[in-house]
Amino acid sequence: MKRSFVLLSFVLVTTLVFAQSNYQDVIYSKKKETYWVRGNNSSTKTTVGLQSGYKGIVELGYLVGVGDYGMDRLKLDIINGYQINPYFSLGIGIGLRYYFDREKVLMPLFADFRVNFINKNVSPYLSLGLGYSFDATNGFEGFESVGFLLNPTVGVSFKISDKSSVNVGLGYEMQIMKSSSAHYYNMGPNQGYQGYYRYYTFTEHSGTINVIIGISF
Repeated sequence: MKRSFVLLSFVLVTTLVFAQSNYQDVIYSKKKETYWVRGNNSSTKTTVGLQSGYKGIVELGYLVGVGDYGMDRLKLDIINGYQINPYFSLGIGIGLRYYFDREKVLMPLFADFRVNFINKNVSPYLSLGLGYSFDATNGFEGFESVGFLLNPTVGVSFKISDKSSVNVGLGYEMQIMKSSSAHYYNMGPNQGYQGYYRYYTFTEHSGTINVIIGISF
């Protein structure tokens, strides 16, 4: 294949250091939703749960094909959203999908909905991505639509600051795409053994199970 696509991979590096030399007494206040941490003759206040405001999300994943049309692929998503409260967020995302078998690159545009089930530093979460993908294999030359994208994910969110968390999830992604095949028809001796090709177009539902790791900020 003439065209070559170099996947840019990135490393999500998240460093969290807790240094405490003495015993800590933790008192939780439900009314203010804060932790008061006492130690070394001082008191500090840490807010529990994610705070409202802008929310950026970067996720990297590996997707394993399942079903008749499942194809392994790499996933990279970048989402810009808004944390409505400690439980709900909405966003708009753009991503890349690299298909190993077909050496194909798709770019999905999607809406992202997320729910954190509890207002704690560690919380299970549910996310849902709904959108549409475009073929970007030729370096965006001949940019063509591909089809509908559905991506539900369940996972665990680990809060590392008032607005940041590390997310680890397991999900399912379904990409609808159109494919074509050709069949050769031989006309036989009466037609001088001349034949012809007939092309058929059909719809694939390419499903995958995916494991993702990401960071929200």
